[in-house]
Amino acid sequence: MNATARQLACLVFKDLRIEARSRQTLGLMVMLGVLVVVVLALGLGPQQVQSPALATSVLWVACLFGGVLCFEKTMAIEREDGALAAVLLAPVDRGVLYLAKLISNLLLMAVLALVVMPVAVVLLQFDLGPHLGWFVALMALSFVGFAALGTMLAAATGGSRLQGGLLAIVVLPACLPLIVTTTQLSVRMFAEGLAPTASALGVLIAFDAIFLVVCWLVFELVVEP
Repeated sequence: MNATARQLACLVFKDLRIEARSRQTLGLMVMLGVLVVVVLALGLGPQQVQSPALATSVLWVACLFGGVLCFEKTMAIEREDGALAAVLLAPVDRGVLYLAKLISNLLLMAVLALVVMPVAVVLLQFDLGPHLGWFVALMALSFVGFAALGTMLAAATGGSRLQGGLLAIVVLPACLPLIVTTTQLSVRMFAEGLAPTASALGVLIAFDAIFLVVCWLVFELVVEP
């Protein structure tokens, strides 16, 4: 294992160890995600929740709000007691720091999805059985682009007094093309039984690649202790 891989592993382990000790970020994420699904499911009523488009949208809303909270909290922890300043002074490339924070956020969002999805299946009468593999693939690809952008913007807005509110205002419109594409593919899959084509998956991969490269390059310019 080379030096960069060791640094990346140490930073990810550090983030996960902090979360395991505090259990604040993951607990709040799960609580918010489940609450969003429950409130929307009860508010819409049993007749409307059976729509594939609506069920997919509700699940996305829960993941979006949970994700924004995740990005905000994981970056806020770095700023407490000058921890981020110490990390930036260490002989670690800021690109490695970005990738480590991105991986940590993706792992937390994966746990969020594992908890929220069964709740959505029960309350929204969402039948994932025939297309579970494709649906997981679509959500995974979407999470990569969403987390890539959210991680960078959390670093950019972390110094503002608005913090979480500003982050949500900036992240959600920026991720709208990715969200719309994923929702449309999911609706076609569940309503019409059409699996995503290679070109459709290529669009999501292209979004991910653009977000990853741009955010990795910009992160060094926006991160501040």
